[in-house]
Amino acid sequence: MPDDYIHDLARKWLAGTATEEEIDILMQWYGKEEMDMVRNEEHSRKRYLSTVWWMAAAIMIAAGIWALYPKKVEKKLVIYVPKEQQNRIVLPDSSIVWLNADSKLLYNEDLQHREVTLSGEAFFDVKKAAKPFVIKAGGSTTTVLGTRFNIKAYEGEPTAITVASGKIKVEDEQKRISVLTTNEQITLEQTTDSAIERTVNATAYHAWINGGFEVNNESFDAIANMLSRKYDVAFRFENEALKKCTFIASFDEHTSMERVLELLCKINNSTFRISQDRKEVYISGKGCSQ
Repeated sequence: MPDDYIHDLARKWLAGTATEEEIDILMQWYGKEEMDMVRNEEHSRKRYLSTVWWMAAAIMIAAGIWALYPKKVEKKLVIYVPKEQQNRIVLPDSSIVWLNADSKLLYNEDLQHREVTLSGEAFFDVKKAAKPFVIKAGGSTTTVLGTRFNIKAYEGEPTAITVASGKIKVEDEQKRISVLTTNEQITLEQTTDSAIERTVNATAYHAWINGGFEVNNESFDAIANMLSRKYDVAFRFENEALKKCTFIASFDEHTSMERVLELLCKINNSTFRISQDRKEVYISGKGCSQ
């Protein structure tokens, strides 16, 4: 591999602009060069030493120490759960996470590193420890010591954080801090910069971990998003007013999509049609306001 390219990667690494792929290439090169030094002739060793000492000096300056060791790269793991599926994960600190459909969790394999990043929905059962457990999701930072709670933070939707037991601290992008306890929920709407706290039945907001789901005054649009992820279908509303209709309902894990739609449409004066390939659902009708 050309020296100029390696030097360029090292400079980017020092500046903090190297991608994970570039860091991997740099570390792989370092390990390969060590093996080459054993096999190569004396003139090759001199060339290797010139390059490696340049790298070593850069590493020592960046780390602030005079020791010839390559930078330790933190290993982060990403778990993605596709539509129609759910997954249960045990983190290195023994905390348990249930990931809902179309959700992604990023975490460090280090036992002491209790920080994760969530995109989508997850229910957390955090093991109590002296070091706080931190979750970054949907423009919010949630900090806990040991508790159970649900975070729903899908892109383009409000972020809802609901406490099943214990106490948590939530901070939004405006640095507003809220402390929530059992059966309390905060909803953060980034588009309107609003934060709404209310008392709820927390069980309804993590019923999905057992396969069912409950809705408490949710709009048809929000429910369509849930069903889209649960059954991997796209919803088309032929009347925009239908999206604003709200529902209170509960469905167990055995309820089919057709049965859910039958009940919802019966309540709000609408009908549904499923495409032949079962990938799209069309909702039509006058809507709840008529």
